[in-house]
Amino acid sequence: MSPRIFVVTGANKGIGYGIVEKLASTVDGAVTYLTARDESRGKASLEKLEQSLAKNKKGEIRFHQLDIEDSNSCQKFADYLKKTHDGIDVLVNNAGFAFDNSAKESPEEQAKVTIGINYYGTKLVSSKLIPIIRSGGRVVNVCSSMGIMKDKFDQKHIEKLKNASSEKEIDDFVEEYIQAAKDNNRKEKGFPESAYRTSKAAEIALTLLHGRQYSNRGIKFYACCPGYVNTDMTNHNGHLTIQEGADTPTWLATSDDAPDGKFVYLRKPVDWY
Repeated sequence: MSPRIFVVTGANKGIGYGIVEKLASTVDGAVTYLTARDESRGKASLEKLEQSLAKNKKGEIRFHQLDIEDSNSCQKFADYLKKTHDGIDVLVNNAGFAFDNSAKESPEEQAKVTIGINYYGTKLVSSKLIPIIRSGGRVVNVCSSMGIMKDKFDQKHIEKLKNASSEKEIDDFVEEYIQAAKDNNRKEKGFPESAYRTSKAAEIALTLLHGRQYSNRGIKFYACCPGYVNTDMTNHNGHLTIQEGADTPTWLATSDDAPDGKFVYLRKPVDWY
């Protein structure tokens, strides 16, 4: 029997690193890919994990370079996985970005960069890797409770996202936000000011849309919030450890009890609109 193949994006530090660590120490015989945009940082993280896990490692960890915003990088990785393993079993889209509250970049720049990584990047890498996920496989998108739309977006935008029937509808939503950020009228247009909040709402909508679109292939899709975790992204203000933050995504990636087609916060399905 061939080993289960897991891929974790943005895994050289933070929650992604914790997910790789948990998978490698709990799933017998699996191969888990620790991916990162920066090859030197990724390889250093792999070496650190190998040393820290030592005899507690139940599966194999491998590194592969991956930039989720680069179509060539994503396609190269997909081709490698297809050639090496004839597909994968679980994709964990963890790579993400947030500006500090004190960031000096313009609202338009913050919108373009944040949405470019969190939404468009997730969509790009998914478009390359979902086709090689085997039947019965899973996609876990690490989103955020910041993506919960209630009381943050106007009803028009809530209805648009929760009922999205195509990626174009979600694209239109984020592009409308970017334009509103440029025009400095986000609130008047029914959006929150936060680009991160908007990107994560779009990412949740994309997850659930894909769940509907790929249901005939037997692939399950999960959107989750790992909690407020002590990482660089939270300026180490989070009250959860990296290991605690990795719990929900890893559970969704492996457990028979995981509720697919839902937004999950700390292992519990919650309403996101």
